[in-house]
Amino acid sequence: MSLEFIIFFSILSFLTSLLTSVFSVGGGLIMLVALAQYFSPSTLIPLHGAIQLSNNLSRTYVYKEFFKWQLIKNILIATIFGAFCAILLFGSVSEKVLIWLIAGTILFFTWVPLDNFVLSIIKNDWFCGFISGFAGVFIGANGPLVTSYMRTRDLSPKVLVANHGAVMIFQHSLKIILFMYFFKFSLLDYLSFIIILAINGFAGALLGKKLIGYISFEKFNVVLKLLLTLLALILLF
Repeated sequence: MSLEFIIFFSILSFLTSLLTSVFSVGGGLIMLVALAQYFSPSTLIPLHGAIQLSNNLSRTYVYKEFFKWQLIKNILIATIFGAFCAILLFGSVSEKVLIWLIAGTILFFTWVPLDNFVLSIIKNDWFCGFISGFAGVFIGANGPLVTSYMRTRDLSPKVLVANHGAVMIFQHSLKIILFMYFFKFSLLDYLSFIIILAINGFAGALLGKKLIGYISFEKFNVVLKLLLTLLALILLF
């Protein structure tokens, strides 16, 4: 890896961590798109997972007082089933089809009122955990799915950011382990690169926590919905 390559991704790690520390979404997908220009899918997805794992560790630590185990435990259990299904099917389902499904789900959670019985079947922790665990292994774009679902729980910005980060830690860790076992991904080959990005990501998380206090819940929710919509459209086009 060239020095220019490392500097570029170090800056990107800081900025994406800052973005996600404020809105709990956006940074991971931006990093995924950037890494996709240089790595094949079997390396891209676990490497992206490792980078995002370090950034989410920083973010969850910074917001640790807002962590709520009861809020996420069912999501984590369902993630295991989704991730295992995905790793067994990896490469056999069209990436384009999956991307359309993910983008559609993000837009659905973001804009459709989830207040009747039928929709409540979809609006639950188990569905969120399974589909995001599956998507995380298949194309790496699981963060917006979890955020779009958790946004419907009327959480404060800090609680949303903290617990979204905790879900991401689990999902990225599981994804890395699965790719190491099934596809012989070598984490050690990229360890120094990941550590450098983790340091910059921690700095971004610290700055993000300072900025989030200046944003009202109403404005936070409006910006989050617009950002989720933009990220869904980026996936589609």
